Amino acid sequence: MACISLDSGKFGKDILSQNQMNYTEPWRLLVLANLAASFSNAGAAWLAQLNWQLWRYVGNEQFEAYHLAWWHGIWWAIFPVAGLAIIGVCLQLKWRPLNVPSMALWLALILQILIYAGTTLWWGPGQARLTMIHLADGTLNPDYLILTNTNWIRTILFTFSGLLQGWVSIKSLR
Repeated sequence: MACISLDSGKFGKDILSQNQMNYTEPWRLLVLANLAASFSNAGAAWLAQLNWQLWRYVGNEQFEAYHLAWWHGIWWAIFPVAGLAIIGVCLQLKWRPLNVPSMALWLALILQILIYAGTTLWWGPGQARLTMIHLADGTLNPDYLILTNTNWIRTILFTFSGLLQGWVSIKSLR
């Protein structure tokens, strides 16, 4: 039991201080979880943006089935991580990492709100309405072009969110 004793020996003090750190600095785990979630979200946003560009190669006859399969296929990868990112930022506001200004965490929350408000109000409904990529004359559906062109905004917001969380992580180590 020497390894968990609380005597005056150095080894016991190291164990005690490690345990205290786990209970008194919950922000460390949050920083790691948010870093992972934010980079996962950024990667998913880039993958979606690039994947949406490929939809133009799916025929109108197959598009609805393809789109539905794609949509259901990404749920497990997108929604849990999105929830973790939002909850994580809120928790970081409660347990602020050392050396990180609260304004940076408020900015992280604002980015999350902008991303998911835009998804809920614009990109999600726009995707749901999209039933064909090509018009009868062979040109690309203007709704598809608007969706893919404006999705760059979301992709940039996710990227900035990931970079901000990377900065928070580095800043908290100093």
